[in-house]
Amino acid sequence: MITNLDIDDALAAQLESAAKARGICTRDFIRNALRQALTAATQTVKPTRFVQRVHDFGIHIETPWTLLADIEGEEHFRKYGRK
Repeated sequence: MITNLDIDDALAAQLESAAKARGICTRDFIRNALRQALTAATQTVKPTRFVQRVHDFGIHIETPWTLLADIEGEEHFRKYGRK
């Protein structure tokens, strides 16, 4: 397949110098680069699994007011009050 590709001058210069460094023509360099990019794009990447561990500290805070109500309750004074 033959296709036209519009490349700006700076990129064309980079392509030519990279191809020269490898000792191949620019056309082969572009083919190899496209093959590598397509191979990398088609490989399935396994998604990482996020696991959040939670610990129940025995108190459930819905609002600050419920926390204050728990702290000011008689049971709290019985448990944690000075003896």
